[in-house]
Amino acid sequence: MFSADGWGIFLASLASRLYLGILLSLALFAVLPALLGWHGAVVQSGSMEPHISPGDVVLASDLDPAQPVPLGRVVQFRSPASAEPSGVEKTRLHRIVTANDDGTYVTAGDANADVDSTPLTRGQITGQARLLVPGVGLPGLWLGSGNFPPLALWSVITLAAVVAAVFGGSNHGRDRSPGAGGPAEPDGDGDGGGGGDESGQPDGDDGGPSPAAKAGTAVGIIAALSVVVVLGASVFSSAAFTAKTANAANSFGTAADWSPPSVTLANPGPTVRGAVVLTADAGDPESGIRTVAIQYSAAGSSTWTTLCTPVSAPFSCAWNTAALPDGQYNLRAVATDNSGLSATTQPISTAVANAFSVVLNDPGEVVRGTTTLTAGLNNPGAGLYTVRLEYSAAGANKWSTLCLNLLSPYNCAWTTTLFANGSYDLRAVAVSGLTTTYSATVADVLVDNTTPSVTLTDPGATIRGTGTFAATASDTDSGVAQVQWQYQRTGTSTWLAMCAVTDIPFSCRFDTTALANGTYNFRAVATDAAGNSSISTVASNRTVDNTVASASMEDPGEYLTGTVPLTAAANSPAGITSVRIQSAPAGTNTWTTRCTAITSPYSCGWNTTAVADGLYDFRAILLEPSGRETTSATMASRRVDNSPLRGADVQAVNGTGTAGRLDAGDVLTFTYSQQVSLGSVTSGWNGSALPVTLRLRDGNLLGLGNGADAVDIQRTGGTVNLGTLNTKGNFIKNRKTATFNATMSATTVTAGGVPRTVVTVTLGTAASGASSLRTYANPAAMVWSPTAAVTSLTGVVSSTAPATETGMLDRDF
Repeated sequence: MFSADGWGIFLASLASRLYLGILLSLALFAVLPALLGWHGAVVQSGSMEPHISPGDVVLASDLDPAQPVPLGRVVQFRSPASAEPSGVEKTRLHRIVTANDDGTYVTAGDANADVDSTPLTRGQITGQARLLVPGVGLPGLWLGSGNFPPLALWSVITLAAVVAAVFGGSNHGRDRSPGAGGPAEPDGDGDGGGGGDESGQPDGDDGGPSPAAKAGTAVGIIAALSVVVVLGASVFSSAAFTAKTANAANSFGTAADWSPPSVTLANPGPTVRGAVVLTADAGDPESGIRTVAIQYSAAGSSTWTTLCTPVSAPFSCAWNTAALPDGQYNLRAVATDNSGLSATTQPISTAVANAFSVVLNDPGEVVRGTTTLTAGLNNPGAGLYTVRLEYSAAGANKWSTLCLNLLSPYNCAWTTTLFANGSYDLRAVAVSGLTTTYSATVADVLVDNTTPSVTLTDPGATIRGTGTFAATASDTDSGVAQVQWQYQRTGTSTWLAMCAVTDIPFSCRFDTTALANGTYNFRAVATDAAGNSSISTVASNRTVDNTVASASMEDPGEYLTGTVPLTAAANSPAGITSVRIQSAPAGTNTWTTRCTAITSPYSCGWNTTAVADGLYDFRAILLEPSGRETTSATMASRRVDNSPLRGADVQAVNGTGTAGRLDAGDVLTFTYSQQVSLGSVTSGWNGSALPVTLRLRDGNLLGLGNGADAVDIQRTGGTVNLGTLNTKGNFIKNRKTATFNATMSATTVTAGGVPRTVVTVTLGTAASGASSLRTYANPAAMVWSPTAAVTSLTGVVSSTAPATETGMLDRDF
């Protein structure tokens, strides 16, 4: 024990046992939580550094349906094939950094500079990360990735540790013979009892495990470690982060800030003159504000001039308006935080009036009833002025008097009910002696005093479970802004809101299990953009009865591509054993079960590439514990379309102009899933810069509603087969059209090893309708509907399935 060689063997055996103990304990930690229903994954790359590293095992538990999505936490989720450069669905582990207004979530790796490009739905989340076991998956990761040198080194070290730990505990220092320094036997013969030791064991055996037992222990340890390696290489190795980088200079750090700053700019008023102090307010609770730029531009110009860039509060500066020509200007503030993220305020319009001028304040885009119009005089001096207000049919330039001989404060009550619905131009006129001064024209003010029409679709005599409530609504003037469904318990006088939508088709899903069983009245209320409302005919004495089972199939969408979620709703007071979701070729009874769910939400992912393209019907079947089944109504004729050529993405980028407004410098990109024959986009085209016209139309002109203005590309003397882009926004006034001079070009990019054609349209100056353009601030995902006129290089016809804009929701243009 105390000899030099005894200490060496002892320390080697102790270190080996500690190493193996830690290794086997970590493996046990990685495996035992499976008994709790947790599932593990070996980290494959470093996008979650420094907290989670390649080779770590992350254990995740299922997300309870009643549990809110854990913002700020790491989750395991399925990333669809369409979002992967390889075109193959993967499981990912990233942190949820924020929630979008549409119910989706933004994820990111802690070490990544950018957030993930595709928003995440709750249905994609397969678990929340609960436990991190460091390093135990490295051997499996090396084996699965073919990285054999470190695997071989680890194997040699571990095998040596097994040998040292199991066989290193020799009898050295424990021999009882006198020659070994032990005490003599009492009889003095020195033979230790006939050649044996005191325990009666043969010489050289101290009563420990036999060599066979030690060999078995070593084999067992090696087998256990081999299982861990194989599991790490196969079962667990499903959690990719991002593609590995070959840049050894890369360093990783946790992103301190994923949220842009907040910023507002104080309105200096409708008119300004002389020196004006402009003040912004900005904040960022995470990384702090770096700078705030306060800028101005002349109305109609896309060029912004920076007045100042204060770096600390108060964020303000003086604007010397005397150095500028009188006229209308826009103001904005741009805040940038210390992580480089920025936010821009909506432009504020003000008029510089250092000389005498008369100004008419904008009453708004749409008016109804009695509207107050207000005019003002700037720098009138000692002169005496009379003021009148005039109107003209929009664009006619035939002016009539609306109000005459106004006195300060020059207000006029405009009774719009005396005018026909339509668009009008307004202006103010100031007269002093023989001098007459006109204000800038307030153009295209829409008068709408007509209520929209609305008809409730009968929900049926008996309603149960989750049902679809629908209505038809229209408004020929300002357009339908919203349809709301309401219910009233029979015998009461109170109407309560169920749900509301702003886009066509006007329908919503409502869970009637939230209502007490009984008889109810239902109605729909439509409101137009002017604020006029109308109420549908009431569907009276409809019975809500959830004492019997009900099942309904959620609409999976008009076009189904790749792996799509299929979801059903079910209710039964007797309990639910399972819900089966089935599909069949449209119009047939050849039903195939796509999944069976036993807990809510009743959903599954369906790989549509396993079936032929075409129309399919869907239904859900509820099974009660008694064996009774309830079948939902059929969701009919949804198209599976996995054509290799399709629209893959559409994006809009703001140029140097106003954010959220179409103007010169803005860029649209249309990306196909493959290379296309450019001559099928437009005749004779080779992809070089080509003059085209971009047309923007209000959605009401196409029956799409206010929030669905449409863009298409035209060409003099030929067609451009890029289809139609639904902007999902309100970029132009009601029932107006604007056109832009534009340039179209094409390039080829490679994604996931597949060459793709990208068509780029760059806006130039407005050719017509510039006065009808609007600035739209709400983030939205545009939808591009390609045409079948475009073909691939091999003649494959493009799918007409719509392509939805990918990435985070943002302000387009």
